[in-house]
Amino acid sequence: MKNINKVLREWPYGTALPLSWLNEQGLSGRDAAKHAQRGNLLRLGSGAYARPGDVLTWEGGVYGLQYREAPPELSFWPGGETALSLAGYSHYLMLGRERLCLYGQPRLRLSKWFTDTDWGVQLEVGRATLFTSNQDRQFDTHTPAGRDFQIYISSPEMAVLEWLFSVSDELLFSDGIVDTFGGLTSLRPRRLQVLLQACTSIRTKRAFLLLARHFKHGWYSRLDIPAIELGRGKRQLVKNGVLDREYQVTVPPRFANAN
Repeated sequence: MKNINKVLREWPYGTALPLSWLNEQGLSGRDAAKHAQRGNLLRLGSGAYARPGDVLTWEGGVYGLQYREAPPELSFWPGGETALSLAGYSHYLMLGRERLCLYGQPRLRLSKWFTDTDWGVQLEVGRATLFTSNQDRQFDTHTPAGRDFQIYISSPEMAVLEWLFSVSDELLFSDGIVDTFGGLTSLRPRRLQVLLQACTSIRTKRAFLLLARHFKHGWYSRLDIPAIELGRGKRQLVKNGVLDREYQVTVPPRFANAN
C-alpha cells in the first residue's frame, strides 16, 4: 500500500476523485475507508473522495466525473449557459444561485456522490439528445481560476445550440439570450456547420440562424445554409408574432424578415 502522504501530495488540488484513482495509487476501497475514518481523506459518498482542507468547487467535482475520459466519449460535461459563461460569452448575470448545466449521455445516471454533494450551485442535468451521434459533439478545455487541472466543456458553438434547445419559447427572445447572442462574434463557422448539420432540432436551428442573421455576425455569411436540414412548414416561436419569410417562424417583429 502506498504511503497516504505521498498519495495526498499527488492529489490535484481542489478535486474530487473516484475510487478507481485511489486504486491506481495502491489504495483499496477498504484502505480508503480507513483513511477517511482517520481524517486523512474526505469521503464524498459511495465511490469518491477529496483531500481534507481543499476548497472544493463544482469544477473539481466534474474533474472526478470525467476522470479517464476524453472527447467525444464523455459521460457528462458542463454545457449550455454554463459553458458559454466559462468561455466569457455570457453577458447576462442570473439573479440568485448560480446554475450548473450538465449534459450527459441519455442512458447514464449521474453518480450519486456528485448529486449528494453541495457544490453551492443549482444543478440542472440535461440529456444529450440534440446531435446525431457522439462524434458530432465538440468540446473545449477549461482551467478553473487558481487550479492546475482541466475539465472538458461544450465548445461555444455547441453550447449556444444546447442553450437554445433547453429554453422555452417564452424565453427564446428574452434579454438574457438576445444580449448574449449579440456577443457571439467569434464563433467558428466550420464547427458551426458540422453541428448544425448534425443537430436534430428544427426549432433550435431555425432560431439560431434567425438570431445570427439579425446580428449580422460575420460567420453567418460563411455558413452553407442549404446544406442544413430546416424541415418544412411554419413554426410558431412566439404568440402574436410576425412570420419570418426566410425561416418560416413566427417571432417578435424586430427579428422578422417579412419580405
